[in-house]
Amino acid sequence: MVEKRKKTSQNAVVSGARQAALEILSQLFRRPEDATPLPVIMARAGASLDGREAARLSELTYGVLRRHAALDAALAGFLKKPEALSFQVRMLLRLGAYEILFMDGVPARATVNELVNLARRRFGQGLGGLVNGVLRAVDRESETLRRAAREKETLLEQGGLGAEGMAEASSLPLWLISLWTEQYGVGQASRFAANALAHPAPCWRVNMAKAGGGTLVERWVERGYVPVGKGGFSSQGLERNRPEEESERDALASLERQGDLTRQGATSQLAVEYLASWIRAEKTLADAPLWDACCGRGGKTTALLEKGVHVALASEPASFRLEELKSALERLGLPQPQLRCSPAQEGDAPFPLILLDVPCSGTGTLARNAELRLRLSPERLAEAVRLQADILHHAWDKLLPGGALFYVTCALNREENEGQIARFLEGREDVRLEEERAFLPVFPGQDALFLAILRKEA
Repeated sequence: MVEKRKKTSQNAVVSGARQAALEILSQLFRRPEDATPLPVIMARAGASLDGREAARLSELTYGVLRRHAALDAALAGFLKKPEALSFQVRMLLRLGAYEILFMDGVPARATVNELVNLARRRFGQGLGGLVNGVLRAVDRESETLRRAAREKETLLEQGGLGAEGMAEASSLPLWLISLWTEQYGVGQASRFAANALAHPAPCWRVNMAKAGGGTLVERWVERGYVPVGKGGFSSQGLERNRPEEESERDALASLERQGDLTRQGATSQLAVEYLASWIRAEKTLADAPLWDACCGRGGKTTALLEKGVHVALASEPASFRLEELKSALERLGLPQPQLRCSPAQEGDAPFPLILLDVPCSGTGTLARNAELRLRLSPERLAEAVRLQADILHHAWDKLLPGGALFYVTCALNREENEGQIARFLEGREDVRLEEERAFLPVFPGQDALFLAILRKEA
């Protein structure tokens, strides 16, 4: 009988989402220098999963990334020597603790059974027993642990934690918390860290270049979605009022395929809306051609085109991103600008309008890009500053007199934002700083953006 039970345990089914999450998280924590985008890693690991399991994989992966330090603190009370455990065993315990403490609708018994079976299969009966004991202890103390986590997150939001407490509560590196505190103050640093914990709600931008765009926004707002600017909406807060219906998800996906909608974060929508309004208000530049010199996948390129801005050229060094932009232009039925596969520093034709959405640290996108917690470093921020300066100086040389350059980052780092602009202005007589402004998250988990508008003296 003993042998039979052992065999059954070894062959027990473990959900594909849990196994894939363990592999993804192990890869991320072991190789933080790997710059492969997390969505790409998840698509590869979860290619065979159905919709429900794919959603669970996403929840597990992002959840553990956002709370790994807090999970370690919760587990420490049930482990005599956590540092003596293998890397994968510790990762498996994090997975289990996250499911038990933070995921709704998943019975703790199912979580424990599956992860114990996985531990026995991979590490043997002894470690399987340890995983069983620890996760059952977490389950027994779950209410106390959840209450402690909620209290710490509340203190984080209120600015009531020191630097180390902020780092643990948000699973952000201590050096980044210290940087934010130095640059923005304790209160703002706490808000940035709290925002990085949030799960960003999906947002959609309506293609206002098509007839009926305004009506489409009204229709979804009537269903309980929240308006974003003048041409978008978000599902923010929807789950508190009623569950999102499957028919709505299908309808939104259909509208995207038809070119009526595009998924785009609220902050980016508001920033582009502001830019388009600024350009239209300048009589000498309202119809001028614009070069989007760091277009990426083209979120801002297509948004500007939908708003009537004359984007004449979009450039990006990665060909696969330009292919995505080309597909988006066709899907949305927009006029296609010239697309060039090249770095921004290689532009040669002068333009009266230049958009520089420069490569940056991404510290304003930590909720959406939770893997950056592992990949960021002071050295990476310094390298971003150097690259931005190079791009900015080159683009300025290509800006026509009387023209405007829009410098944009998604960084929460003054060295990449106000400091970068201040250094650029030093000793120059041909530049006028029109304005600098921050677009901070309007909903929890949304990005933060920085914008500077520079004019070239005629």
